[in-house]
Amino acid sequence: MATRLGHLVTADIRMVARDPLLAIMPFAPLLAAVAMRLILPPIAGFLLSHLGFGLMAWSGLIRGILILFPGMFYGMVAGFLLLDDRDDGIAAYWSVTPVRRSGYLLARLGLFTLAAVPAGLACAFIIGLGSLRWADELTMAVLGALQVPIYALFLAAFAANKVEGLSIVKALGILNMAPLAVLLPGAMGRLGWPVPQYWAAAGFLSGLQGLPDGVPAVIHLPFQGSVLAYGLSGLLYAIWIATLLRRYLRRLE
Repeated sequence: MATRLGHLVTADIRMVARDPLLAIMPFAPLLAAVAMRLILPPIAGFLLSHLGFGLMAWSGLIRGILILFPGMFYGMVAGFLLLDDRDDGIAAYWSVTPVRRSGYLLARLGLFTLAAVPAGLACAFIIGLGSLRWADELTMAVLGALQVPIYALFLAAFAANKVEGLSIVKALGILNMAPLAVLLPGAMGRLGWPVPQYWAAAGFLSGLQGLPDGVPAVIHLPFQGSVLAYGLSGLLYAIWIATLLRRYLRRLE
């Protein structure tokens, strides 16, 4: 069984390398981190001198959100592979092998989920912009990696084909805007509550130093503490994954 799973992982890597679209996706978050590191300081200087807005005061939060990016891109890659396997009947084939469907999904989703963790940490290191808090950075990288099964299962469950999958991917991009809801005033911030990325960003924000005046340690939370926010993020991830997994399995039947 271990040999079969190893072959599946190897096949995934080969398929990603051969597809130009999929091959660039794992590197997209790192390129975004490089771009942000280069353009943020001059933009921040312009805003400060002309508008008096201190963008760099939010650099830590920007770094935290960027750490979440690899999970989205790696999830897209895994989702397109699941979509191809579903249409080609390969997913049904694995369900009758000793690996079973559970082993197939574990290998396919596990590879990209694990890969998203060091990619998230690499994004934190590349963008810099302040002192790194490695415990929080690692937590955010792990929570960001949990986006992989969400994006992958959503694509495989709802997309009819790759063309439709690309449209769905664009729509799902709004989930990455959810962390910005921590900055919304009053009840508007609650719009992000159902999304796990929101709570991950709120937990990360609670430990940042040097935030602008008037910004609470944890924004719009009914409690305080990054550990609780991170825990709620993990719980919501579990609910999302379980719901989408059921929908995906029904699609295969």
